Amino acid sequence: MNLCRRRSVHVNVAGRLRLAGPALAATVCLCAFVWPTAAGADAAGPAAAGRARDCTTESMLERGSPTGVRYVVWCGVQEGRVTLRIKRKGGRPLLGFSRTAAASGPGAAGPMRCRALGEDRVFCEARKTGQVTFRGTIAVPRGTRCGALVSLNVWRWTGDSLDFPSGCPHSYEARERKVGQILSDRAWEGLDLDLMGDHAARVRRAEGLLAAWRRGEPVARWTSEEEAFGMPLRAFEQTELEYRDLYRERFQDMVEDGDWVERNAPDSWAGYELDQAAGGLIWVGFTKEPEALLEKLRRRLIAPERFRLFPVQPRYTEAQLEKIWFDFPRPKSPLWNLVNSTGIHYIVNKIEVSTEHVARVRRLIAAEYGPEAPFEVVYGRRAILLSDPPQAASLP
Repeated sequence: MNLCRRRSVHVNVAGRLRLAGPALAATVCLCAFVWPTAAGADAAGPAAAGRARDCTTESMLERGSPTGVRYVVWCGVQEGRVTLRIKRKGGRPLLGFSRTAAASGPGAAGPMRCRALGEDRVFCEARKTGQVTFRGTIAVPRGTRCGALVSLNVWRWTGDSLDFPSGCPHSYEARERKVGQILSDRAWEGLDLDLMGDHAARVRRAEGLLAAWRRGEPVARWTSEEEAFGMPLRAFEQTELEYRDLYRERFQDMVEDGDWVERNAPDSWAGYELDQAAGGLIWVGFTKEPEALLEKLRRRLIAPERFRLFPVQPRYTEAQLEKIWFDFPRPKSPLWNLVNSTGIHYIVNKIEVSTEHVARVRRLIAAEYGPEAPFEVVYGRRAILLSDPPQAASLP
């Protein structure tokens, strides 16, 4: 889950590809200042509805048995029902299976109980109150353990696996995260604020989380999945990031899909920005009566203490900024050949303009829009579009 994440909008001028608001969450980055979205965005909802969605799976060869295949289901901190569907690709038969898959961990509420669905499928279910690991086995005909893919389905595509059992020549080995990437991702999410300034302690923590993944600790296993958070976490960190997703989504439902802005701040709303690195803060802006409107907004929110006013009161509303941005550059403006990309940076209440010709672009913008216009010009190279034709190398 680590695509571009922040709420600012961006445009590549050369290709005139415009992105706005939530569309950025699914766009691999042309952006320069966008926070990635936690992939646990739906986690709180299904758990509250009775089903946990924080489990991942793996199958492996059973040592000392020519017919045995073991499977493991690692689950995170959510509470609820867990189901597992087991089959071999191509309808290959199963000779047998564990009637119960043993449960271990503080969230165990009893074993996973399994039953046959015909000759080639098994269905299992259990409940959990938190992090837990389930372990069971299936039996297949002798000499065929590496002859068919094993499908372990826990919830649609989330946490499922379809692979040859580990230990087979063609099995996919789970990718181990690098310490450097874990450090970068944790900084992005603001998970080591208690260790700021102590790099060695941050490294030790990242190494400890990687060791937990290697040991098969369930939270570390689940949270490392790309459909989860893409890095191993501690239990309370999984809870924290899922909580952030919950209050962010409720807030966005109000201000983007709902009518809160229209009813309460139609001529004052200046937008918002997500700040994961600061611990999941959401900054909001109003051009008029900011304190009163923030308090009014907070009364409707989950985690109201995590919503803050922009550090500097904005001059332009969101609608005003977006109107200027949408029409920039103007038709026939020389800026067309100089600007690489643009984006609305809501928290500074300006349109960010990326170019390789900073001084010239600043002069042209001041001439066309005035010296006080809400633009911030920064250096940036032109994005390489996939549709661009290859450039022939020039001879010296």
